[in-house]
Amino acid sequence: MGIKKLKKENDILNMTLIDMLSKFDSTKTKKYTQFLVKMFIKKTTEGQKNRGFERPFRENDPLDNVIPYSSWENALIRDYITDWIFSHGDMTRFVEFTQLMEKGLIQENDISKYDSWEMLEINLFEAKNREMFKKSKKEIHRIFEDERYLVLKPLTYTSSCSYGYQTKWCTAMMTDPAYFYNHSRGILIYVIDKKENVKFAFYKNIPDYFELEHSEHENYIFKTFNQEDKQIDTIQTGLPQSILEIILRETNLNLPTTTPNYKLFSNTEKETMRLYVGRLPDETQPPNIEMTDQEMIIREETTPMMSVTRRIQPVEVPLNIETDIVDDILKDIQEHFIKNYEEPDQQP
Repeated sequence: MGIKKLKKENDILNMTLIDMLSKFDSTKTKKYTQFLVKMFIKKTTEGQKNRGFERPFRENDPLDNVIPYSSWENALIRDYITDWIFSHGDMTRFVEFTQLMEKGLIQENDISKYDSWEMLEINLFEAKNREMFKKSKKEIHRIFEDERYLVLKPLTYTSSCSYGYQTKWCTAMMTDPAYFYNHSRGILIYVIDKKENVKFAFYKNIPDYFELEHSEHENYIFKTFNQEDKQIDTIQTGLPQSILEIILRETNLNLPTTTPNYKLFSNTEKETMRLYVGRLPDETQPPNIEMTDQEMIIREETTPMMSVTRRIQPVEVPLNIETDIVDDILKDIQEHFIKNYEEPDQQP
């Protein structure tokens, strides 16, 4: 659809700056609008002469290729569209989208079918990362999969981004791999409901020698996150008992089979991880930490309090667990949840 047709079909948007300025003129003939026009021209002329507009610094900004900050008019258009109407991110993705569309790399190439920014972003992301998606399918530890659910450990940063796509998880951020590698010190599990297209992330920290000596109870908490990266209780996921059993077993630190994610990494991925977190946990020798008698007393007195938490803790699950035992475990979890979240009695 060309510009002429767009203007004809969207007359409400077919206005000039003079039309906008005239809205402030209360007279029927708009005879005072000329003053606003004069002031506007004066301001833009001075702006061009004195470069009176600030160019925000963004390295390799795609918008610079289509509408650079080379004039007052361009600055005015960019600031108005990117700051007031849409956003800089929206317009950047739009420019990238149009360029890939012209190269035939976007799967859905009928622009009339696009009715949301989300649809544009999804197709843009898939086009930019199609090869990454293909490769990442082999870069996971598949814990369990059936027709509906996929339970996995991401073993590379790209696989974490791929399987965490359309979530707000820090471990799936396209701009900062450090979060993924830090969480890979422990147990990071993604669960994908393929039928409902719903995802959950589960994380269990595995304390190293330093944390074992100086940790607070936060280091031992089993954490569950929804797609919005909001921490929730495990039973709030609505996942079936069989899936919860698998997750609890995979995060049970008392089982010899429990393995932190990084130990499953390839040598190449471990090298990359070292760039972000330094030495891997199993490469650091624990120092000889000697505690004084007073420190031992304080630790013994505070340890019970450190184990108290409002979050649901993982339950130790035997490998050969029976269904009725699972029911009892989940019942205990639910009772624990109700007890800890019960509203206090109202005082008269």
